[in-house]
Amino acid sequence: MTRHRGTVLVGLVIVFLLTPPRLVRAGDVVDFPGTVISADAAANKLAVKKDGGGTRFSFTMTEKTRFQGVSGLKDLKKDDHVVVQYQVEGSKYLAVTVTKGK
Repeated sequence: MTRHRGTVLVGLVIVFLLTPPRLVRAGDVVDFPGTVISADAAANKLAVKKDGGGTRFSFTMTEKTRFQGVSGLKDLKKDDHVVVQYQVEGSKYLAVTVTKGK
């Protein structure tokens, strides 16, 4: 029985060490640099593919979202480079700031 407990304990320690920490917590503001896939002003949605990887996020614009380099979501087009600063709220990625690059 003692040997079994030791094996379980070692297994739990290994799982704990191999589990990556949660990188984004609700309320944290995170940068997401990438390329616009689509911008839907009617739905207040912006889809972006992350630079250097295949990660794609769909961001929701709110009345608090601020834009830099463009006047608003309607001015963003496919393949524009942007940096989206966002916060996680539940299952939504809420855009805090959207900055259009050159």
